[in-house]
Amino acid sequence: MLYVGRDGEGRISELHPMPLGNAHEALPADNPEVLQFIHERWRQNELDALDRDFVRVIEDTIELLIAKDLILFTDLPAKVQEKLLRRKEVRQLRHYDTNFGSGGDDIIPL
Repeated sequence: MLYVGRDGEGRISELHPMPLGNAHEALPADNPEVLQFIHERWRQNELDALDRDFVRVIEDTIELLIAKDLILFTDLPAKVQEKLLRRKEVRQLRHYDTNFGSGGDDIIPL
């Protein structure tokens, strides 16, 4: 049995292996509502992962255009410049933390 919590419209909003929080209604794992909830969550997670990957592709494309002198970094709007710099900084810090300071970049290989 799985325990579900429902939103104001009666749709499953939580799913737990034991009663927890607002999830006190017991349903079997093969219940169509449970299966639909799991499928929707899986699909949303898949879309989120694809979005993250696509953002990285766009970043790499911008870096390539800059490297080939097709655009200048300063041609980009200030907010875009800030976001690109911040993402690069965070990636480098993450790379430093996970590789004990070995340096380098994590550009997606084609």
